[in-house]
Order: sequence, then structure tokens, then C-alpha cells
Amino acid sequence: MVKDAFNRVGKWADGHFIGATLTGLVVLFLFVFYFGHIFVTVPPGHGAVLWSRFFGGTEINSQFGEGTKVIFPWDRLYIYDLRLQQSTENLDVLTKEGLQITVSATLRFRVNPKAIGVINAKAGPSYVDVLVVPSVGAAARMEAAKYTLEEIYSSARTKIEQDVQTRVTKVIDDLIQGNEQTEPEIYVEDFWFRSIKLPKALEESIEHKLTQRQIAEQYVYVLQREEQEKKRKQLEAEGIKAFQDIVSSGISENYLRWKGIDATLKLAESHNAKVVVIGSSKEGLPLILGPLDSGTAGAPSMRLTPPPAAAGALAPPLAVTPPPTTR
Repeated sequence: MVKDAFNRVGKWADGHFIGATLTGLVVLFLFVFYFGHIFVTVPPGHGAVLWSRFFGGTEINSQFGEGTKVIFPWDRLYIYDLRLQQSTENLDVLTKEGLQITVSATLRFRVNPKAIGVINAKAGPSYVDVLVVPSVGAAARMEAAKYTLEEIYSSARTKIEQDVQTRVTKVIDDLIQGNEQTEPEIYVEDFWFRSIKLPKALEESIEHKLTQRQIAEQYVYVLQREEQEKKRKQLEAEGIKAFQDIVSSGISENYLRWKGIDATLKLAESHNAKVVVIGSSKEGLPLILGPLDSGTAGAPSMRLTPPPAAAGALAPPLAVTPPPTTR
């Protein structure tokens, strides 16, 4: 029976050789041509949603993960990046004074894997340009209009960024209507201003104003430092005055006379001292050092001589001879 079937197929192939060959070549060509549409690879960190040509279009509640997927060649698989993404745009905004400035804004976000079906049906693969960028621009313009140029340029910049991020999150979540999921379609991770471009004259004016403000604050610290220095000098002067009061109360005429006599004796005991002439004042302090006089046995001698009689000195002459040097 099987042999009869092969014989019949062989007879049919002999009679339709050209047609069968052409049919096989066409099938092979179509398979090779549509190979990329039949076997679709989803890269790492991506997700995919299927669009069926004959069975209802986008499958909103069905998503595909990473790997190779097999689909009909007339269907299509849309692939979305589920990793953290970043979008930077230059936006023209108006300040509270009505001045137009250009800001470079950056938004970091990621797509909810469960929402790629809704995003594909409502916005498509260009959802960044359709949903994200307009929402960022609208939120930035609304928040910038609440502040002056100086606040945007310096003090309130961080607060504006936080407010824009909050508003963008809410706006993007409300853009897609009819979604049954409670989670947002796009998670907003961060927002900040990369740069703020002002007219040249206006930028120089603001920078000059901020510089003057810093100089004024610097003077406050300088005055505080000088005030502390004033207090330090007052305390130092009070200490010096207290020291002088204590010392002056303890120094008397007899104390000074005693110190003078003590210094005279030390000069007399010194081997380098020669002749000491006592001054004419009543304190008897040494005034002049004279040359050496030769003493007995070749040893140097030292003599203390009272002042002349005309000076009215009453102290008798005093001679001090050091002991002879032992060899």
C-alpha cells in the first residue's frame, strides 16, 4: 500500500515536475523573505506587544518578554525599551516678569512593562515625543511662570525642579484615558535643569548683583572679626594694667637700692670687671667700667671708688681684691 502511494506520487511528480519545482522555490523564497517577520528577537531589557492584522489589532493585556518569538508573517511585534531612559530638550519659558529664557531640561524615566500595550495603542513607539516631551514642556512653563528670573537662576532652582517633576508625573499619568491599571504607564525618576541661557546683558547684571551681595555678606563677617579683635585687645590692656599696678606697688626706693648694690657686687666678683666707679647719685649704682690696675703678686685687683667730694658722696672708699690665681 505504501509502495503504491509512492508510485502514484512519483508518477504525479513526473507529470508535474516543472510546476512542483516552481512551487517549492516560491515557498522557499517566501520563507527566507519573511524569516525576519516570523522569528522576532526581543533584546535584553526590552518588552514587546503583538499587533494582529486579522484578530483584533493590539493585544493590550498581553506582553512578551526577552527572547525569540514566532509570529505570523502578517502580524507585527512592537518592541519597547524598559530600561531607564533619559530625554533632554531645550525649552523656551517665561518668568514672572514676562522675560523669555531658554532652559535645557533633562528627564529620566522608565516604562511600566504592564502598560506597553496601552502605550502602543494610544501613543505608539514615538510616545516620548507624543507624551513625555510636551508634558515636560507644559509643566516647566507653568512652574517657571511663578518665579522671578533671579529665583530661577539661583535660589529657587531646586524647588522648581521638584515641582516640575511632581507635575510631570501627574500629567503623564492622566494623559492616557481608559486604562484599567492603577499603576502609571511611565515612571518619572528625576528631573533637573542642565543649563539656563539668558540674554548676555541680563546675565551680566544678575552676576554683578550676586557678587555685590556676597561682598556685603563678607563685610558682615569682617566687622564681626574686628569686634572680637577689639574685645581681645581690651582684655590684653586690662591684663597689662593689672600687672603694672601689682609690680609698681611692690617696687620701693630701698628695693631699687638693694638691687643696685647686688649688681655692683656681681660686677666686683667678675674676672672681666676692672675698675668700677660708683655714680654720684645717692643710690650708688655703677656708672663706668675702667681699665685694670695691677695688684700684688701679679694678680688682678678691683677697686670700688666713691664719687668725688664735690659730688657730696658720703660713702667711704671700698677696695675689693680677688684672691690670687693658683698655678
